[in-house]
Amino acid sequence: MTRRRIGARRAPIAAATAFAAALALTGCSGDTDPGAQDDAGDDSLAECQSAAPTGGFAYDDARGTSVALDEVPTTVVAQNSIAAALWDAGYQVDGIYGELGDDPASAYQRGNVDLSEMTTLGKTWGEFDVDAFAAMQPDLLLDFSFGGELWYVPGKLEKQIEDIAPVVGVNGQPTTIDEAIEVFVDLAGRLGADPTCDDAVQEAKADYDEAVAEITANEKDLEVLVASGSDSSFWVVNPAALPETGTLAAAGVDLVTPEGVGEGEVFKELSWEKAAEFADADVILMDVRNTEAVKEKMKGIDTWANLPAVKAGQVYGWYAGAPYSYQAYAEIFDELADELEDARPLD
Repeated sequence: MTRRRIGARRAPIAAATAFAAALALTGCSGDTDPGAQDDAGDDSLAECQSAAPTGGFAYDDARGTSVALDEVPTTVVAQNSIAAALWDAGYQVDGIYGELGDDPASAYQRGNVDLSEMTTLGKTWGEFDVDAFAAMQPDLLLDFSFGGELWYVPGKLEKQIEDIAPVVGVNGQPTTIDEAIEVFVDLAGRLGADPTCDDAVQEAKADYDEAVAEITANEKDLEVLVASGSDSSFWVVNPAALPETGTLAAAGVDLVTPEGVGEGEVFKELSWEKAAEFADADVILMDVRNTEAVKEKMKGIDTWANLPAVKAGQVYGWYAGAPYSYQAYAEIFDELADELEDARPLD
């Protein structure tokens, strides 16, 4: 994803956020005297963010598993998108695994994390160094869960991993991006961060809120299709199944639902010949994880190449697997708002 400078055209909101953050710091430090707040300066922020939670750690995960620890975990390992979401919420994990290569088609999934500051246990799907994991003496591992199954923890290694440290399966299918982000803001707080007192988090939330508002202003009744591709299939997203499409629908975007998609199914798998059935789409958001080989093949598929949205150049990126953070989705939705502003309804 192209990193864009967010906030330059949002100075009024940023200023309001800074004022609100100052009030929040006053509350966190327990001092309501403006003069005292001025004297405290940066010390009050440090005090607010260094207040570690007490009483241990408890989490009921998406698999129906309850994890209860007597103390707050101090050595935490997480899948890449989870690590990135926590990083943006003010918490740094100690170990990371998942999609960690340099391919721009997937590098966005690790967000802003600095890999030099954590142990890498695997760089792609199916990779996980159990020995290195054990050597870390971890207190907790965090992975996404879909349908009651862990996502990136290799199935054949799951028991070995859970014998070393408790595993939390975080819900991978919340209803909206707002809900998804709040999951990680809450989790960061349980692990020792304090996002409510973090100016960067609060400013990013203001950017995010404005980007969503701009999508509403720019959607212009455009029919929007979200999809992915492979060598043999055209995969059309069920908008009811993903948090990003849930947020876009709530913002007023008219999303295309494929016929015959089952309840709870994320995709409807179709042959490429069926792509012609989506000629009414004014805009297509296409999975940026598609390989260059698939992209090249798509150029030669007539049913795809002749779609009005493709011919009009109104095919944009869908950043599947992006970190659930205000920072990440402020940029994604800001980019989409600009694209919708430039797009036009097609006959």
